[in-house]
Amino acid sequence: MEFILQQQAQLAASAQKHDEQLARLEAVVQKHDEHLARLEASVQKHDDQIAAVTDHVGRLAQAEIRLVERVDKLGARMDQFFERMDRFIQGLEGDGHKT
Repeated sequence: MEFILQQQAQLAASAQKHDEQLARLEAVVQKHDEHLARLEASVQKHDDQIAAVTDHVGRLAQAEIRLVERVDKLGARMDQFFERMDRFIQGLEGDGHKT
């Protein structure tokens, strides 16, 4: 009978230790879950920032395309202006005027 009581006492002590270890492990798991949640929020924030930067880069590229088109048009108009000026000057020189 004494042996059975000792075994039960040891079993109870062992169960208590396991309960304590389990409680510590659950606390560690809870901390890891909280840390993971913070990391996921941080990743989402970075994803949002990357999306915003990508949008801005796209808009900048579109603005650059429009700028190039306008510069090309301006260049064409300047070419026309210089052609007209050349004809005007040639016309003045043909009338005996010196430039």
